[in-house]
Amino acid sequence: MEGKDKINIQHPEAWELLVAVSDKQVDYVLYTPSVANSLIIGHKACTDATLQSLEDAVYDTPELLNEYKRVRVVVDSQHFVLFPVETSDDDCLELVRHAFASDDGDAAVCELPENGVKIAFLMPHGMQAFLGRTFNYPAVYHRLQPLCEHFKGLDHGSGVSRMFLNLQPAAMDVVIYRAGALQCVNTYPFSAAEDAAYFALNAWRTHGLDQLTDELQLTGDGDLRAAMTPELRRYVKYVMPAVYPAAAMRLGRNAMQAPLELILLALCE
Repeated sequence: MEGKDKINIQHPEAWELLVAVSDKQVDYVLYTPSVANSLIIGHKACTDATLQSLEDAVYDTPELLNEYKRVRVVVDSQHFVLFPVETSDDDCLELVRHAFASDDGDAAVCELPENGVKIAFLMPHGMQAFLGRTFNYPAVYHRLQPLCEHFKGLDHGSGVSRMFLNLQPAAMDVVIYRAGALQCVNTYPFSAAEDAAYFALNAWRTHGLDQLTDELQLTGDGDLRAAMTPELRRYVKYVMPAVYPAAAMRLGRNAMQAPLELILLALCE
């Protein structure tokens, strides 16, 4: 809600706050579960990729600083590793630090119960302490966690393998299931729709999906979906939009304008 009037939340103790942080901006949604169409969406750009810029963006957004009923945070990190759910958190944290030894950032881990895995990831040094003191030690997730949990639900009971693409203006999330099991989770930056289509088809071939029977489902940026679909259909028979959760519209008629990962997290009560 950058550039608009400040939000005045009455009785914040009845509201929930979801925050997505990256090195470019802070996105957030506010809603109260007991009231339909209560969703409020906003964002604040960061001036650069430093932790100080993130702190400034948060502190310059007063609606983020109320005492809410619950706060949850998703972090965009390219440095992450998936582990079986049986792996201890301590082992996950040690191994992700070893995998990205040149990154001295804070390590965190979150579970994907529907998928039977954990994601361990790194964030900028000092971010955990900042999130803890600012939001009263919120639950912190990797940005891909709610996406994978949602796509797992869409894949449930399917007899085919599926690739899901979540399209953003300059990056694409790729999630692949074969025989109901999670095979691939990654995010690819790109500068043109043709590049995104190439990355998607390369992942399709790498993981052995069938061009005639398996499915490729897309969600996210509408312009990119329109640009990529004809190219993808040259090589994959079944290319279609992913199902957007109908329950999201109860949160607010503007739900589709919010980052998908925040809306999905809101639905995971």
